[in-house]
Amino acid sequence: MNDSQEEIIREFRERCSQTGMKATAPRLAVYRFLRNKREHPVVDRVWEAVREELPTISRESVYRILNDFVAHGVFAMLDRSDVVARYDSNPERHDHFFCTRCGRAFDFEIQQLPTIIAQVAGGLGKIEHVEARVQGVCKDCLNNERINDSADFG
Repeated sequence: MNDSQEEIIREFRERCSQTGMKATAPRLAVYRFLRNKREHPVVDRVWEAVREELPTISRESVYRILNDFVAHGVFAMLDRSDVVARYDSNPERHDHFFCTRCGRAFDFEIQQLPTIIAQVAGGLGKIEHVEARVQGVCKDCLNNERINDSADFG
């Protein structure tokens, strides 16, 4: 994926056109930095790199640009930014389902997951924690939607 700068700029303009975003210099700088990265950088790392090209850009601007890209499907976010730190009373290994509507977290367990992960990713290094994090809409929210949908027609 080491395309030429011209190819990256063309691709960036095309993505902006497809998504309805303005093709601005700050967006291009963020896009160009992330385009070939495989390190999954945090916003501060992106900001540091983009400031080399645009010294006056603020961290908040980079954050907004990243969120715009995520909202338009250009890039993906690994962790949800709208959730503050959560604490779990169960320190044993288990997995979590996060409801994207109500924000609640539910415990579940895939017993084979640590073995599967060790087989697939063990060669990358020492695995210290394994957890499935699933996002979706919980049963309660789905039921509430069905009730509200039926009330609209009744």
